[in-house]
Amino acid sequence: MRDRWSIECWHWIRDTQLHEDAHRYRGNGAGALASLRTAALNLLRLAGFQSIRAGMQAVMHDITALLAMAMRQPKPKPS
Repeated sequence: MRDRWSIECWHWIRDTQLHEDAHRYRGNGAGALASLRTAALNLLRLAGFQSIRAGMQAVMHDITALLAMAMRQPKPKPS
């Protein structure tokens, strides 16, 4: 049960912040854009943003910040 809600939470973020349900892509385009959206959300989380909306607003019009975020390496977790 817990796994299902973690997936639903992820889809809720994608729909409310990226308006994924409003897009009507077909064929390979739908899968490609879904992959790009997932990559964007993961980059924002790796950059330390707790809020997807705040992260999107921070890099929306700043290509340098966006590229720097894409080049950032994840920090290793302490074991």
